[in-house]
Amino acid sequence: MTIKTKLITLKDKILEMIFPSKIKCILCGKDIPDFTKFFCDSCLEDDIFNNGNRCQKCDTKIKEGNIICDHCKEHKRHFDSCHCPLNYKNMVRQALLKFKSDNARYLAEPFAKLIHQRLIEDNVDYDIIVPVPSHEKTIKKRGYNPAKLLADELGKISSKPVADILCKNVLTKNQKILNYQERQENLQNSIILTDKKQIKNKNVLIVDDIITTSATIEVCASLFVGARNVYACAVARNQL
Repeated sequence: MTIKTKLITLKDKILEMIFPSKIKCILCGKDIPDFTKFFCDSCLEDDIFNNGNRCQKCDTKIKEGNIICDHCKEHKRHFDSCHCPLNYKNMVRQALLKFKSDNARYLAEPFAKLIHQRLIEDNVDYDIIVPVPSHEKTIKKRGYNPAKLLADELGKISSKPVADILCKNVLTKNQKILNYQERQENLQNSIILTDKKQIKNKNVLIVDDIITTSATIEVCASLFVGARNVYACAVARNQL
């Protein structure tokens, strides 16, 4: 390969990075022409966004005219609000399972951008970002903690510090097979806060990949005694 050919190849690679010729939908992988979008037209028709009237605490969809869902009325919350841009179903569910269990780490960046956009829309002011922890055995098996990947990307976008100060020291059962009460009991004493000073008088943002019953973020939020406000976010909300 000549020097001229190498320079042309390098030029093509740089142009491809700046102006990609094939942008793919982050849900289905279909090519899309507009590099400013994350989704193809087909996926956009699939009710992927967590919009409309939502509980001001846990962000689940509720009937028009209501403010708080019945679940949040019945259970005390240690967090102030949740913010999830997508609905956990169909193509969103498939993409998140791929992100969580199939080494699709590249999805962390677009997912974090979606979360960041929702936080701006909801006027959430936070000082520090804290990812929901995974047990070391789970991280070893999977190779990474999805919540930490999201938190790191969100930190880059928002220029806010990421503090990995929650530690999961007990390997618990898979939350998805349990109801709310069982999830609470399953997580009891399984997560600890390793540095209280970092959250004192701060607005804390907890980051997870999916929020279902809010049991996990509730346990995490309960540890942030001394924080000014505690918010939570995730890529998607599993509607109750």
